[in-house]
Amino acid sequence: MTTLLDFSKPHVLRSDEEYEAAVAEIDALLGRDIVPGSEEDDRLEFLSLLVEAYDDEHFPMGESSTPQSIVAFMLEQKGMQRSDLSEVMGGRSRVSDFFNGRRELSRSQIKALRDLLGIPADLLL
Repeated sequence: MTTLLDFSKPHVLRSDEEYEAAVAEIDALLGRDIVPGSEEDDRLEFLSLLVEAYDDEHFPMGESSTPQSIVAFMLEQKGMQRSDLSEVMGGRSRVSDFFNGRRELSRSQIKALRDLLGIPADLLL
């Protein structure tokens, strides 16, 4: 079982160990059927924001790295096409909306892309 981070006194992620624990907890939460608005949903959103801030500070990827560019890169690496995502993303129009920046990824889409393409969930947040 993943050790939960203690945020009784909220703070930013200060070490690689805290970062790794937060990413592991995000992955575990994405594997559950979380009820929107629940404590687990709030924790997932909170941890996602902390991981994003840590990533921005410690692993800057530049302006050109977006969820769309990361997914496109992984599709290319696996010899797949955008059309291969229609089933996991809910149809061709959702794939198109995502790649054109008109729609952000849902939790279920992030999980599906993580499973299908091996993209760490924190890169898609």
